[in-house]
Amino acid sequence: MAKRVPWRLLGILASGFLGVGLLYTLLAKEGWANVLQNMSTFGAWPFVGLVGISMLNFTLYSLRWTIILHRQVTEKKHRLSIWRMYWHRMTGYAVGYLTPLNQAGGEPVRVALLMADGVPGKSAVASATLDIAFELCSYVVFIALGVIFALVEHQGGAGTLWVMAVGLAIAFSLLLAFFTALGRGKPMAKPLFHRLRLDRVKRFRGVEHWLEETEDLMRGFFAGGGLVVLGISALSMAMVAFRVVETLYIAWGFGVTLNFAQAFLASSLPGLALILPVPGGLGIFEGGFTAVFAALGVPMDALAFALMIRLRDAVFILFGVFHMIRTGSGWVLKKIR
Repeated sequence: MAKRVPWRLLGILASGFLGVGLLYTLLAKEGWANVLQNMSTFGAWPFVGLVGISMLNFTLYSLRWTIILHRQVTEKKHRLSIWRMYWHRMTGYAVGYLTPLNQAGGEPVRVALLMADGVPGKSAVASATLDIAFELCSYVVFIALGVIFALVEHQGGAGTLWVMAVGLAIAFSLLLAFFTALGRGKPMAKPLFHRLRLDRVKRFRGVEHWLEETEDLMRGFFAGGGLVVLGISALSMAMVAFRVVETLYIAWGFGVTLNFAQAFLASSLPGLALILPVPGGLGIFEGGFTAVFAALGVPMDALAFALMIRLRDAVFILFGVFHMIRTGSGWVLKKIR
């Protein structure tokens, strides 16, 4: 009997090679020596500061997941501390970063780590699913705002700053309205799925089922929790908006001052790469910064900027892998299977 062709594995390898090839082309065009020299101007202590700022933002991610888990379980022994959730999420981030799914690839690991701590499987799955659903909602809104702002002329003008402020307020209101509607039991995903005619595509039928299950979980989570809706919405928007702060800080480390509009566009538009099925958005992420900086006229090496973020991510990956090994990688991998 002939063996099945591992198409999924081949797809991962192909996307990985594509990303490596694109990154190599960008570095060769810019000059490896020039990029490394520009990166060296950032300095060790500013890099430590960048890691610290990003870890602070990671605390918000962990706080949201902790709130979600605590509403999913009834027994106190299953309510893990935010510090424990912090490490579990760091491991999920590390695994997801190395897979084509990026934003959602580490969820099985997060579920396994919760179960290793005694959390019931259903509650572990529900908490991870809800957390990534809220993450994707806010992330898509943030990127969509970046695309809209990119269409506005004179990005550095004061008028655009007001447009962005109004846009952020509208985005927060939409996110809050979406979660509130779910809390009241109103279906959202399935009608939209059918309105876009995606239900007629055979490949998307499994996605429709997942969306329905996720909506059911979100409705149950938000039922009777008005303050929770407000808190989760605020946290979700604050976490993705934190990228603007990181962008301003990295630019400062390179001796460049960005205005708010430039920082917002630079922190949102390249994020499209992390939605594409390429491990870590390799190559596409760097190319996104190159294109955005060129369009905005930012006097800075875009590749050095992007690779500094990669170095920060590498630190997170090391932390996450260390925690998985310390927790018991064999048990975790068994649960994932």
